[in-house]
Amino acid sequence: MRIQQSGWEMKRELERIPWCSAILTAVNVIVFLACQFYGNVLYAEGSFSILYLIRNGEYYRLVTAMFLHADISHLANNMILLYFGGEIVEKTIGKVRYLILFFLSGICGNLLSAVYELSTGSFYESIGASGAVFGLTGGLLYLVIARKGRAASISVQRMTLMILLSLYSGFQSVRVNNAAHLGGLLSGFLAAFLLCHVGRLPGERARRME
Repeated sequence: MRIQQSGWEMKRELERIPWCSAILTAVNVIVFLACQFYGNVLYAEGSFSILYLIRNGEYYRLVTAMFLHADISHLANNMILLYFGGEIVEKTIGKVRYLILFFLSGICGNLLSAVYELSTGSFYESIGASGAVFGLTGGLLYLVIARKGRAASISVQRMTLMILLSLYSGFQSVRVNNAAHLGGLLSGFLAAFLLCHVGRLPGERARRME
């Protein structure tokens, strides 16, 4: 005998899928595959540096650089954290707030990188979603603190240790944009605090916050 799943059950199953995290991950993978054929063009037009903002006013690079990755290892590390860490944040604060948190963190990470370039006089091009990913991590840290471990049953101590290890790993590598990591982490934490204390956003359905 075949048991047919009701429309309500199917709807609930679909709602459990972290669509934003899944789509963002898919877009990054698709862009990376495109880079295998058109890499020189995409990297040249999408990478970020403060010089592009000052000389040409190419502010779109604050976003495009978030979807470019240097190699498969760079992509895989960011996408694993984006999907699995993002899944928790998305299910906790909702899709609209999640997208705001993601893009705001990535942009702020690049902006802090720009400030670092100006302050040190060392100009470089950077790519990667790690600023936004650290923003999701910062947002998750706030949720863990605010909900006293009820967000994915993660303790504050474990979350803090994970962040410290991630930052330490970055500082041990020469080719890592640590300014973007710090900018994303701090802005993500602050953004999560602000987003969790605002009312219903445009395009967001009413939902119960535990």
